[in-house]
Amino acid sequence: MKEKKAFLPETMWPLFEELEEECLIAVRHIKALKVRELSTDQKEDILGELSASITHLRIQTEQLDKRLEEDLPI
Repeated sequence: MKEKKAFLPETMWPLFEELEEECLIAVRHIKALKVRELSTDQKEDILGELSASITHLRIQTEQLDKRLEEDLPI
């Protein structure tokens, strides 16, 4: 039987895994903000962590986008 070739190079998968993990972190922070009994300090801490996560997501998506353009020319 013929072996199927992966659509994306194996070197891309760690980037997707990192992106997935950071997305999950951001979602956890968003869910945490929905708790009604949070103190002001807790809200500020969570918002700080969410902001850092969003910044990390922005950097990761830019890097991933560049790699996709390099590895998958249309």
